[in-house]
Amino acid sequence: MKTIFSTLAFAALGLSASAAYAQGECDKYRTSYDKTYCFAKLFLESDKELNTAYNDLRGVAKEPAKTELKQTQLQWIKHRDATCESGGSINVDCNYRVNRERTEFLRDRARECKAGTCRPDMIAKKSWD
Repeated sequence: MKTIFSTLAFAALGLSASAAYAQGECDKYRTSYDKTYCFAKLFLESDKELNTAYNDLRGVAKEPAKTELKQTQLQWIKHRDATCESGGSINVDCNYRVNRERTEFLRDRARECKAGTCRPDMIAKKSWD
C-alpha cells in the first residue's frame, strides 16, 4: 500500500511521461498509470543508490573530510533541486541523471579511500561545477 501511495504522490507532483523517455526504461508501458509507476521507481531507486554511496563514503572518510562532505552534499542537493525542479514539478529524467552522476562521483571517492588514497580535496569538490 505504501508503494502505491508513494507512486501517486509522485504523479501528483506532475511527473510527465516524456521526462524519463531518454532513459528508455519505461517505454514498454502503455498506460499512464504504469508509466508513472515506472518513472517513480526510477526516481526512488536513484535516491536510494545515492544515499547508499554517500553513507559508504562517510563511513570511510576521516575528519575534516567527513564534515566537508556533508556541507558539499547539502550544496549539491540545492543544485539538483534548482536544476531539476520547475514550477513545482520534478523533471524525472534530470533528477535520475543528476543523481546517477553524483552517485558515481561518491562511489569513486569511496573506492579511493578504501584503497588508501583518500583525498579530502576531492571529497569536498563540487563535482557539478
